[in-house]
Amino acid sequence: MSTVINNKNNICGYVAKNWEGVRSAFEQNFIDGLDIGASLSVYYRGECVVDLYGGWKDIQTKNEPYTPDTLQVIFSTSKGILSAAVALCVERGWLDYDAPITKYWPEFGTNGKEVELNR
Repeated sequence: MSTVINNKNNICGYVAKNWEGVRSAFEQNFIDGLDIGASLSVYYRGECVVDLYGGWKDIQTKNEPYTPDTLQVIFSTSKGILSAAVALCVERGWLDYDAPITKYWPEFGTNGKEVELNR
């Protein structure tokens, strides 16, 4: 892995060989004003191939750099992870998209609740 430093946007981190395009896209977001501060890690086949961070905590003063320890507010990240997990379960035959919810969660059907899919 190589060290990447861009002093103008305070970009630091590591990028494995053949993953430089990710670094370029990460930097371009700062150049285009799409990011103020950000971090990105990519694991491929169990190995960290990209681990970047950069920018600033405060864009106006640029006094505090964005570091690997900077806390970040994130919204709605569990939806994608949950969707991927459900799709994997369906692929393995553990879940069926067309099965009633009560097959997996019997308590849901209390008091006569039913759900029909509109496809």
